[in-house]
Amino acid sequence: MKWYAVLSPSANIGKLDSSNIQVSQMEIEIQGIPQSIRSQYEIRLRSAKAELARYKKLLQEQHAQLARVDLLSSSQKTLSTSDDPYGTNDGRAHMLAGTSLLEDGTRRLQQSQRVALETEDQGAEILMNLRSQREQIENARNTVCLTVIFRFDVLTLSLPSYMLRTPP
Repeated sequence: MKWYAVLSPSANIGKLDSSNIQVSQMEIEIQGIPQSIRSQYEIRLRSAKAELARYKKLLQEQHAQLARVDLLSSSQKTLSTSDDPYGTNDGRAHMLAGTSLLEDGTRRLQQSQRVALETEDQGAEILMNLRSQREQIENARNTVCLTVIFRFDVLTLSLPSYMLRTPP
């Protein structure tokens, strides 16, 4: 029996990950080896990489096969031969769990909609406040402009005429 058949899928993944790390470290170390002996280690490294890739592919195939078997066995369990309209207790528990998930999702969706409406109301209020402040700023600017123009007119009227003339 091979080591990959004995271990669980998660243990296999962990082993392959650690093997992949070791192969990467060996690639780095090979770069520091003298040219004269580097080729034999590169050949061994390529062999190890190929074997690692083969095991990864084998693990993926086994994982897919286990998923298919699990899916088929669970679908066969849900077929009920009893007269109970709700199926077996296992099926009833599955339906209750699905209903619970649906209710939880509905509750979260309603809460999200409530938050969105509150945010929209706050945004509308902020826009109204900004519009009001803009009008106040525009009115203040107009008042300042009128005051400056009025003071200039008063100043020019009160000055003697010889001060208003420009020199030739």
